[in-house]
Amino acid sequence: MAIDTHEILYIKALDNYPYDVEECIDKLQYVISANYNHVGAHYLLGRIHQEQLKDYAKARFHYQMALSLDHTFTPIYGCYIGLLIDLNAFEDAQKTIEIGITIPGIDIAYLACLEGILYEKQELFKKAKKLFKNAKIKALDNEYRSFLDEQLDRIKAKEKELKPSKVKKAKKKSKKKSKTKSKKKKK
Repeated sequence: MAIDTHEILYIKALDNYPYDVEECIDKLQYVISANYNHVGAHYLLGRIHQEQLKDYAKARFHYQMALSLDHTFTPIYGCYIGLLIDLNAFEDAQKTIEIGITIPGIDIAYLACLEGILYEKQELFKKAKKLFKNAKIKALDNEYRSFLDEQLDRIKAKEKELKPSKVKKAKKKSKKKSKTKSKKKKK
């Protein structure tokens, strides 16, 4: 079975990205004009709008379009979830993660890592640590496992940075209480 011209152009665009973005866009525009329902073209346009042009609304549109055309196209999930987290669209990111986990062939470790980032951004560090540890267990690559160790180290550092401020607040409260008790005793 032969590969049609649109698929060949898409593959060339994918191969050009991110080294020759202009050539990539030209090829993708041709593919989309000939076949508006080309999942890969929408996915790659989403990446270009997100990573190169910083046009997050268009990136979101193309990712959503690609998912509506084929929700089993696994490359979309990581980029789209990352975009949603960057946009603070936490509920949408969580829903997309939940859908993504059900897709055969998807990288579960990567989705767990993204969910950890989602919780980290919301300063829910215990949940984030749990997810990074889960991702580390599911990871099949030692380099990725090392990357996850770095994520865990970052979370631990953030927790340490927050603890002193909580301790200081607690000390201030206890000082205020002791001052009010001593004032009451004097009266």
